[in-house]
Amino acid sequence: MTEVLPTSTEQPSPKTNHDIRSWLWAASPLLIGPLAEYLIVGPVGTRWLIMLPGLLVFPALLALVYLLASPVLLIPRHSRSPRLRHCGLCLILLGCTIAGLRLAGNIRSAAFHKLAQRSTALVSAIKNYERSHGAPPPDLDALVPEFLAAIPGTGMAAYPDYNYAAGDKAKRHTQNPWHLVVYTPTGGINFDEFLYFPLQNYPQKGYGGWLQRINDWAYVHE
Repeated sequence: MTEVLPTSTEQPSPKTNHDIRSWLWAASPLLIGPLAEYLIVGPVGTRWLIMLPGLLVFPALLALVYLLASPVLLIPRHSRSPRLRHCGLCLILLGCTIAGLRLAGNIRSAAFHKLAQRSTALVSAIKNYERSHGAPPPDLDALVPEFLAAIPGTGMAAYPDYNYAAGDKAKRHTQNPWHLVVYTPTGGINFDEFLYFPLQNYPQKGYGGWLQRINDWAYVHE
């Protein structure tokens, strides 16, 4: 007669489930940071996501404080084991946050290189208007329909619009006859901008930060 072995129905303990959730939470910035940035600078997303990269920094800072205090916290032997576990979680959280934000930065940089390329048609239309009429257009609507079928958007969910200025308003800040600006705040705590000057006279510093050239444009890191 064949012996039937009992089937194991042992379930993971609540502590095991808690541990798994803790490690997943600590590693989550590695996914959340790049995904949020992709939705910020991509065609589908929401403006509210610009707050998320900045919010990821605060848990990482708390983790760093805990790690700096760990030599003192680990002195009592009776609590050493759970606090070593906490240190491990803090190390993973800190490392994944740094890696996630770096990946997000690469996604953001590539997106603005593509935006500079996509903006060529708009820049050319403004210059063609200027050559044809002897002055830059008073606003972007003046380009339609002679030079553009419609005013393009940026293609970025969080930063959908080009802002245009001409005449004295442009010259007061840039000495250019006109300029384009895309306002690109991130983290909810800064005022970054993406600029196009037809004279290409971008300073290394100014406008509240330092400027990074991206093709014929410049990104202001506030």
